[in-house]
Amino acid sequence: ALERYDTALKLYEQVGDKLGKANTLQAIGDVLQFLKRCEEALERYDTALKLYEQVGDKLGKANTLRGIGDVLQFLDRCDEALERYDTALKLYEQVGDNLGKANTLKAIGDVLQFLNRREEALERYDTALKLYEQVGAKLGKANTLKAIGDVALANEQYPEALQHYRQALALVEQIHDLYSTARVWYYIGTAYATQGDKPEAISAFTTATSIFRNIKLEDLAQFCEGAIEEIDNPKNIKSQANYPILYPH
Repeated sequence: ALERYDTALKLYEQVGDKLGKANTLQAIGDVLQFLKRCEEALERYDTALKLYEQVGDKLGKANTLRGIGDVLQFLDRCDEALERYDTALKLYEQVGDNLGKANTLKAIGDVLQFLNRREEALERYDTALKLYEQVGAKLGKANTLKAIGDVALANEQYPEALQHYRQALALVEQIHDLYSTARVWYYIGTAYATQGDKPEAISAFTTATSIFRNIKLEDLAQFCEGAIEEIDNPKNIKSQANYPILYPH
């Protein structure tokens, strides 16, 4: 992908197409972000941002700012991430992009949750949820419901956490997203394990293990098997913190 993008970039430069160049740099940044080559991703995003500003493309600028925010969030540079997200949010509002707005609100909520600003996180999640419903984005809605469940779990509100996780589960099963289905089952297992319900936790982790194995994600299948083994040690069923986060692919 990077080879093709680099070739495209040279051609856009030759014909003086700044918008094409910006779009390609933003795409390269996305690939580099996926590869966790964060500093290189930020370089491409910054160059794309300048080009979008030159040609007056607000949507391109918003998408790039959100990409920068995602990288900064990954690097735990939370205040900088929030700044980029807030700017992106204003631009999405200006161009009337509800999906972009929802994705950004969800990302802001994730940062606020990481900072233990949970009430603020829930406000952003609730607004994102309404926007996802308006545009019919089931995966975005599911990810947001799962995030709301995470806040409830951190607050030791186990029934509420499980309620949101199961709502998320129904959505990802509707769209046949097997990775997300396994991921939500993992968090359902985490909720049960954290409140000390061993049989339900084992059942949920076993389901997650089976799905991960079926889609050839053996490392995550083994990870869930490890969670089952940990359940037999009572010390490990006291806090959500004992169960690491599974990030979306």
